[in-house]
Amino acid sequence: MSKKNNYFEYAKLLSNQYSTFLSNASVEHKVLEIFDGQLPSQFDDDLTIRESLNKFLLHHYPNETTIKSTFINNVLLKTNNHVSIFELNVGKSRLDLCKINGISKAYEIKTDLDTPRRLNQQMTDYFQVFDEVYLICSEKNLNIMLPHLQKECGVYTYNVTKKGRYIFKKYRQASTSNYISSLAQLSALTKKDLFSFFKCPHLETKDAMINFIINNKTDKEINKLFKLCLKNKFRENWGFLVDNNSDILEIDYQWFFKNLLSPKIVYL
Repeated sequence: MSKKNNYFEYAKLLSNQYSTFLSNASVEHKVLEIFDGQLPSQFDDDLTIRESLNKFLLHHYPNETTIKSTFINNVLLKTNNHVSIFELNVGKSRLDLCKINGISKAYEIKTDLDTPRRLNQQMTDYFQVFDEVYLICSEKNLNIMLPHLQKECGVYTYNVTKKGRYIFKKYRQASTSNYISSLAQLSALTKKDLFSFFKCPHLETKDAMINFIINNKTDKEINKLFKLCLKNKFRENWGFLVDNNSDILEIDYQWFFKNLLSPKIVYL
């Protein structure tokens, strides 16, 4: 296999074998093993092995992880006073990213490795829970994805330059969802959330608690409290990623968001 022409395949192998908690020696061993004992020319001598791997994967393997992290860098981190969340269970779907401030925004990523097969179910779920819904896809896949989207769905496109730089453009602004369901919003939360943020008594089942809230609060109140709940629940996680952003590699964003460990310790 020619290294020059198959960087995508090498990057795919490296991505599948990489874990944030691996030691630097283990990361180097895996890289050398995949490249037959010799570091590729694209690995910079001035960078650590992790930094070189991060750069290599961003450039040659635009999968969900790399697109998610570069979208955070290029779009979400450009504004303040919000909380963004990785991977939230919503209905029968698992949302890639969401952003919460006065407005809740859902972001579903479709890479060139994905198909639009599940988009209908995903969009149905997200429009019932979030004020605005966006799809993120590559420029070349835009026409494949568009027929599967509601007219209210916003779209961001991305393009990866020859130097590995990600460029995001807002192709279409999202419209406010007309499908918000209090039942769907409350179902996305835990019983602890329902007790803490909705002043709901501890009832035997989650369904009973949801019914109690729906019978005692308006849809507008529930939507407002739903956003407040998510902001407070994940504020520390997002704040940690923002505060330590310059010390965390893009391929590790989600891991640090979940684990809140110092990158200085993890990257020893």
